[in-house]
Amino acid sequence: MYPTEMDREQRLFLVDLNNKLFEIEKQLKKEALEIIDTLDKRIHDQLDWINYYEIEAMVEFFLKRDDPQFSEYEDNTLAEFSERLSFLKCANESALASEENWNNLSLPNLDHPDQQEHHCLFYNKLYDHVKIKWKDMLRIGDIWVNINITLLHHLKLSLEKEGESG
Repeated sequence: MYPTEMDREQRLFLVDLNNKLFEIEKQLKKEALEIIDTLDKRIHDQLDWINYYEIEAMVEFFLKRDDPQFSEYEDNTLAEFSERLSFLKCANESALASEENWNNLSLPNLDHPDQQEHHCLFYNKLYDHVKIKWKDMLRIGDIWVNINITLLHHLKLSLEKEGESG
């Protein structure tokens, strides 16, 4: 079922999902930039052991509790994707929380059919990259976002040059 074939209530659910995902993007960006600021200070401190880091978010979508396939004893994951957040330190390397319209399907706006519906990056990832079916998007009940920070230490060992003694 394509969004234009859905009833108004279903379409409004998808519009609301898109809006919530955009809010998640904005909050993720804010959190990541604060983490980046802290970690950049650490990696520029010659006395700190950490000299590199990675930040990634995992976004997971779970079934509604009243879905016929929901189970207390099983994994209820409908879809998931990750977003690398370390790139946010280079402003033009990340499209997270941008105002860009990622509606590559030319879906019309529900209340203004002559305009395209505005899609945030995560909404686009959900239908275009993860390839979740539209009817399954209506089954989403919970979204979990995990921010994963990997702190790295790199030590380069080199051999002594010929003729040098230790």
